[in-house]
Amino acid sequence: MITSILNSGFGHSVRFIAMVENLRRYTDEPVSCLVGGSMQKFISTNLSKYNCNVYNLYHYHSLVNKRAGKVKNAIKTKDKKTIQTFKTTSILINDFITNINSIKKLFSDEIITSCLYHGDITPLNNDNPKIASFKKLVLDTASRHDIFFHINLEQPLDKPNIKCMYIPIPIISRQVSMDKATVNRILGLSPNDKFILVHAGSAVMENVYKDLHNFYTAVNNLKTEYRIVISSSLENNHFPFHPGIIKAPLFNNGIDLVNASELVVSKPGMGILQDCIVTKKPLLFLPGDFAERNLKIKLLDQLLSGNLPTMKKITALDLKSCINQCLSITDAYHAAYAKVPTNGADIIAKAVNILKDIKKDEFPNVLPVIQKISPFK
Repeated sequence: MITSILNSGFGHSVRFIAMVENLRRYTDEPVSCLVGGSMQKFISTNLSKYNCNVYNLYHYHSLVNKRAGKVKNAIKTKDKKTIQTFKTTSILINDFITNINSIKKLFSDEIITSCLYHGDITPLNNDNPKIASFKKLVLDTASRHDIFFHINLEQPLDKPNIKCMYIPIPIISRQVSMDKATVNRILGLSPNDKFILVHAGSAVMENVYKDLHNFYTAVNNLKTEYRIVISSSLENNHFPFHPGIIKAPLFNNGIDLVNASELVVSKPGMGILQDCIVTKKPLLFLPGDFAERNLKIKLLDQLLSGNLPTMKKITALDLKSCINQCLSITDAYHAAYAKVPTNGADIIAKAVNILKDIKKDEFPNVLPVIQKISPFK
C-alpha cells in the first residue's frame, strides 16, 4: 500500500490528489491518506473513484502517541484493523508533518519513507533568525526520511545539506477541468465578465492569514472595473462583503476557478503559486505574516527577476495600485511562468510506482533510475 501523511491546507491536499490521479495511470495499488479532519471530505470527494481511503491523522496519531497511554488500552476493533492496514504500507510520503517520528509508529520499520517540500531551503548568511530557523526545521525533517522530493520552480543550484537521498522535482498541480464560461455561469456571471480572484487558502488552523480581517476590509473598499470573487474555504466565511462581491462555492478542482480569473490576490502559498504558473495568471501576494510565507514571496520575486509588485500595507489604495501594476506586467508573468516545468505530479507518481515494490535494502540501487525521471539533476 502507498500512504501519504498531509499537513492541513489546500496546497498539500491538491498535491496528493494530483499524485493519485497520475499514479492511477501506472498502478492500481491501494492508496491511503492521513490528514486533518477538515480536509478529509475534500480529498474523499476528489478521489472517490481512485480506491483511496482517507483517515483522520490526529485520531490515529493519538492512538500511538506515548502521551495517550490510557487511550491505547481502549482502541476500538475498527481502529486496530486500520492500524494493521497501515502496517502493509511499503512507501510513505510525508507532505509535510515535522513531528514525523511519533507518527512513524503507525507503520512497519521496513517501509521506505519520503518527504515532499518546496522552495528555497538553502541557508544564507543574510537570513533573518526566523527564516534561518524555518529552513533548519525543513532540513532536519527531511533528514529523518530515506528520500527528499524537493519541489522547485527551476534547476536548484545546490544540493541541500541533508542526510537522505535528494530528488529535485518540478511543481505538482492538477489540470484544468472546466472552461471559463462554465465557471462564470456557476458564479452567476456572464461569459464576458472578467473577475479578480481573492484567495485566502483553506482558512483553518495555522493556515489563517494573520491580517485576514484587514485584507477583507480592503477588498470590500476596493474600486475596480473587475468583478471580485472570493474563493471558498473549508470554514464558513461570515465577513460582511458588500452585495457586489461574489462568494464562490467550493470548487473541487480549485485550479478551474484560478484559470477563469484575470488575476489572483492571495496570502503567500505554494499551492496558489503552482496553480497560477500552470494557468499563466498574474499573482499578487499579500505581505508575509511568518517565515515560510516570506520565502514564497521571495520565490515568486526571483522568478520575475526582482520585478514582483509588493504591498507595503494592506489598504484598498495599496491593493488597487498593486493589482494595476501586476496586470501591467502580465507578459512578464507569462514569460517567467513559461520557464517552469509543471509535470511534477507525473514524475512523483512514476517514482512512487517504482518504490512501492522495492525493499528497503534495495533502495540505493534504484535511485539512479528515479533521478533520471526528473528534468532536474
